Amino acid sequence: MRLSSLGEFGLIELLSRDLVDSRPEVIKGIGDDAAVLQVGQDKWLLFTADMLVEGVHFSFAYATPEQVGLKAVVASVSDIAAMGGWPMHALISLGVPLHIPVEALEGIYAGVRRAAREYGVDIVGGDTVKSPERLVVNVALLGEVEAGRAIYRSGARPGDLLFVTGTLGNAAAGLYLCAHPEVPVCPETRDFLRRAHLEPRARVGAGRVLAKTGKVTALDDISDGLASELHEICRASGVGCRISKPALPVDFRMKKAAEMAGRDPLDWILYGGEDFELVFTAPRDSAPLIQKEMAAHNEECYLIGEILPAEDGLSMVLGGNEVIPLPRGGYDHFKD
Repeated sequence: MRLSSLGEFGLIELLSRDLVDSRPEVIKGIGDDAAVLQVGQDKWLLFTADMLVEGVHFSFAYATPEQVGLKAVVASVSDIAAMGGWPMHALISLGVPLHIPVEALEGIYAGVRRAAREYGVDIVGGDTVKSPERLVVNVALLGEVEAGRAIYRSGARPGDLLFVTGTLGNAAAGLYLCAHPEVPVCPETRDFLRRAHLEPRARVGAGRVLAKTGKVTALDDISDGLASELHEICRASGVGCRISKPALPVDFRMKKAAEMAGRDPLDWILYGGEDFELVFTAPRDSAPLIQKEMAAHNEECYLIGEILPAEDGLSMVLGGNEVIPLPRGGYDHFKD
């Protein structure tokens, strides 16, 4: 069997069969943004890992070493934010080809330190090995959340409303501009979108506000594209959903870049990924409280749709009464 016939999520399902997670402190194992472990009465431990591979997740053709190090940490911090927690301690491991100059590694750790300071992460260890061709950066991160306040992908229920925490498609637009510098956009637009891709931000503050409300039923971060994350939530929760295209929050600079590049901005919004915004669900009667709390903490919050019964599937309203299916799409490491 070829990997492309399974895809990333099929491979995860195959490899995770019959894995041992029988210890009583395991509250949540494989299947969410982070594992959840009980280590005390008042707090739960969150544990996640992310790997960045040169030529897959980044290229030195347009990313500086510092940006690579920063992004590696942010990707893991975003997983902790997607559980409603806060990050604490990280291990950084590198697979290093012999042709990589020492100055580049120093730059990567400058980015690691920059992100660690911003999110309050202690770098407490790691590993270094020789890699035959490409640089690999792996971050294993511990975080915490109040006992009983971790938010999973699996809690959405029909009737819940769907929200996102910020504008979408910026990182995908930035990646496109990195690869296509000939696109004629103004310097401010180019810088904003490139930075969205090269120096992303994790929404820890928003995740903490959502967790403290106690009202959010499902939560995920948008790392592989909005459509992919919605499929994850709906599959884990046993539900469907419908989103509204006119309600999707977009930045005018992303739309302008799409226009100048001859691209459909909706493709970047739904399938681009790496925005690291949060997508979440909440009961309809809790929405005003959540919106009020988010606004009080200067956090963005946009209503984009609702959760439906599973038999209704996943769909999108284009405008008026026109409804189309919402395929998963998004980034998959092992699809052709």
